[in-house]
Amino acid sequence: MGIRLNRGGRNAACAVIGASLIIGAAAGCKATSAADGSPALRITTAHLPGSTASALGSAAPNASSTGSTAAATKSPAVQPTTQPTTASSGAPQSQSAAPPTSSAGSAPATATATPTQTASQGTAGESAAFTASCPDHASTSAPGCGSWDAGPTSGQAPGFATGQPSSANLLDVNQDPWSGSQGPQVLTASSFQNWSVSVTDTDPADSPGEVLTYPDASFNYYQLGSPTPAQYDLNNITSLTSDFAESMPQVSDLDAEAAYDMWLNNWQTEVMVWVDTSPGKDRNLADSGDTEVGTYTYDGQNFSLWRNGSGITGFYIFLLDHNETSGTVDLKAMLETLVSRGYIPASSPLTEIPFGWEVSDTGGKPVTLSMSKFDVNLQN
Repeated sequence: MGIRLNRGGRNAACAVIGASLIIGAAAGCKATSAADGSPALRITTAHLPGSTASALGSAAPNASSTGSTAAATKSPAVQPTTQPTTASSGAPQSQSAAPPTSSAGSAPATATATPTQTASQGTAGESAAFTASCPDHASTSAPGCGSWDAGPTSGQAPGFATGQPSSANLLDVNQDPWSGSQGPQVLTASSFQNWSVSVTDTDPADSPGEVLTYPDASFNYYQLGSPTPAQYDLNNITSLTSDFAESMPQVSDLDAEAAYDMWLNNWQTEVMVWVDTSPGKDRNLADSGDTEVGTYTYDGQNFSLWRNGSGITGFYIFLLDHNETSGTVDLKAMLETLVSRGYIPASSPLTEIPFGWEVSDTGGKPVTLSMSKFDVNLQN
C-alpha cells in the first residue's frame, strides 16, 4: 500500500495525554482532555440524533458473500480449528485509561465540532440526520472533523456482551482525517448503519501511498473503562463475527481499501482485515515492508496474513484474495490465528472494532464512499 509505516506506525506515534473523554485523532488513536483541562485539546464529540436507536437495536442478518474463493498461491491454505466466541455483560465504568492520540494532527480547535443539520438525502434514500464538513489539512479536533456518538441511549448495547446497557458513546461515526495531509471531507449520516462520505485527496509527492484519512464507524470497547471487563478478553469470547456492506467506486485514480482496523490490548495491537480494494491499491504488501506469513481459510474465504513487527505491538493484515462489498467476517477465528502463532496473548482484550476506508488518493477529484451495514455480533 505504499508507505506502510505511515499507517501501521501510528501505533508507535500514539501517546496518552489525559484521562477523560475522547475524540478521533487516528484510526483508533484518540485525543484526550484531562479532568482539569490542562491539555488544550477540546472535545469534538457530538451526538447522532436519537433515531439511531431503532437502527441499531438488533443485529442485521448475515450478508451473503459474493466473490470467488480461489486460494492464494504463495502458501498452502490452512483451516483454523478454533471456533468463534461471544461475550457476556459488563456494566459501563468511568473511563480511567484514555486511548492514545496521534502526533500528526494540527493545533487544537477552539470550538466543539458540531454537525450541521440538513435536509439532504442520506444513504439508501433516507433523510440525512446530519452532514459534517472537514476542511482540507484539518486535524480531528477541528470543527466538523471529529467523532459523533451514534449508539442507542437505552436497551442492550449492539455489538457488546449480553446485558451490557447501551450508551451513545459505545458506537461512533468518525471522520478520522488523522494524517493532516488530507483534502476536504464531507460526511453525511442517516444512522450508524447508513452513512456516506465524500473525500477529495491527492497522493503527497513526498510520501507516495501514505494513508491520508480513515472515515469509519466503530464499536468502542475502551469506553467501558480500564481494564476492559473480562467478558471482552479474547479467551472469554466464544463468537465474534461482523457483517458489512459498503460501496466504493472502482475508478482508476482511487487508491483506497475498505477494511476493519481492530485494536486490542489497550491500543497496543493493530489488526486489519482488507475486504475490498480499489483499482489503484497495491495489493502486494511486501512493497510497503510487510512480511507474508501464510494463507488461511475462514468460512470458505481465503486470506493472506501479513505482519509488520511481531508480538503484542505488531501490526497485522488479513488480505482477502478477491474483492467483496458485503459479507460476514469471522473475527474471532482470525484473532485465534494470531494467538496460535504466538503473536498475541490468548487473553487479549478488545479495545475497538472500526470499519471504514483507508484513502491515499482520489486523483484530486471527489469520490463518495457509502456504508449500509456494519454489525458486530459477540457472545460468551
